[in-house]
Amino acid sequence: MTTENTACNCFTDYLDRVKNHLITQVKIPEGAKDVEFKWRDQTFSLSGGDRAPVNPRVEFEFRAPKKGGGHAKNLRKDYVSIYANYCCFCGRKYGK
Repeated sequence: MTTENTACNCFTDYLDRVKNHLITQVKIPEGAKDVEFKWRDQTFSLSGGDRAPVNPRVEFEFRAPKKGGGHAKNLRKDYVSIYANYCCFCGRKYGK
């Protein structure tokens, strides 16, 4: 079965599964309020189209070399975001 031209609901489905699992495992106490479940690093695309609602982030850190030898005392930290062309759950290719 091809899923090339059909939209998938994988991210919504998996978020619901995690929510249900946490509730049934009593990780969220009964009577808790303002409970919210959402993906981290959500994206907002002005161009719309078919895309993943989440862009995974790769964080990296390093100590830069000094001109006189040795390395900097402080760590430099940064990250890059990955924009997916395929659904990581079902493998469906996203449209443009």
